[in-house]
Amino acid sequence: MTVPYKLMRTTGSLAHKKGMKAVLDEYETVGLERMGERIETATAMTVADLVGALIALKHELAEQLKLGNRVHLPGLGYFSLAVRGELYEDPKTKKMRLRYPHVRTVNFRPEKGLMQALEDTRFENVTYRYEQHATPTAAEIDATLERWFDEADYIFVGDLQAELHLSRPVAYRLARRLEAEGRLENVGTRYRKMYRIVKAQKEGGTEEKTGG
Repeated sequence: MTVPYKLMRTTGSLAHKKGMKAVLDEYETVGLERMGERIETATAMTVADLVGALIALKHELAEQLKLGNRVHLPGLGYFSLAVRGELYEDPKTKKMRLRYPHVRTVNFRPEKGLMQALEDTRFENVTYRYEQHATPTAAEIDATLERWFDEADYIFVGDLQAELHLSRPVAYRLARRLEAEGRLENVGTRYRKMYRIVKAQKEGGTEEKTGG
């Protein structure tokens, strides 16, 4: 498995320093539900245990950060606060002060062990792989689903990728969108999705969904 990236032109203040930058072409966002099932099979903890531990950890992490502490989670890294506000000079004391200070973000610095675990990560340049293909229109997507409805019992994400000339991340996002819209129904597993095409037909003023 490789991590895809694209080379893109820089904009703004970085443009005069670097002409190009590498940007990850991410597949999808993975949550606790998927990771929890994998952890559950490898440890004695259940998904419910993980959820409870994560909630407690988040609460304690926030409390320690609000005390001004830096938090170290062994194996992961260090968390600390970054502050933002309106800088001004006190007219009486002539000292610089910060008006309306608030949390700008939470800084994270990974631990050396985490970085070492990522040393064997493989990357793939997909900048030019799909450059010649335009983004499919809604009409093209509709036409493809209409044809597949009559020709195929099931389709996979790879079919969308090949037929519509998409990158793999874009194909996954399109599949998730079509599934959310009720136009595809996953009849496979959570990790090996196999879709049945759902077609809406209006009969007697109501919409009825049937599959091919």
